[in-house]
Amino acid sequence: MLVAGAGTGGTLTGIARKLKEKCPNVQIIGVDPEGSMLVHSEEHEGAHFEVEGIGYDFIPTVLQRSLVHKWYKSSDKETFNMARKLIREEGLFCGGSSGSAMAAAVKMAQQLEEGQRCVVILPDSVRNYM
Repeated sequence: MLVAGAGTGGTLTGIARKLKEKCPNVQIIGVDPEGSMLVHSEEHEGAHFEVEGIGYDFIPTVLQRSLVHKWYKSSDKETFNMARKLIREEGLFCGGSSGSAMAAAVKMAQQLEEGQRCVVILPDSVRNYM
């Protein structure tokens, strides 16, 4: 399983293509904030989100949504709580989009069977927030 946030979608698309080439059964989980239009959700339509680096109000042409098996809609609360937890408990100076990805990974990895793996992309640092 690969879990990654979707901004422009370039990283998610490129990694998903290569992983599917090498391991066709890999599950790709895309992370999109509540309120973003990358994945339509009537429940969160028009919501405002604070996390930076993921989510858009349009669909970037580089994002190949067909490669994604499941989408996880992240909330700002879980995003920033997880980012703080990564800093405090793991010493990883990550920002909000990393918090979104890790929160999704923790939840989605619960579906894995013994011996399966979950890889999560932590794409940002706290540098912009200091």
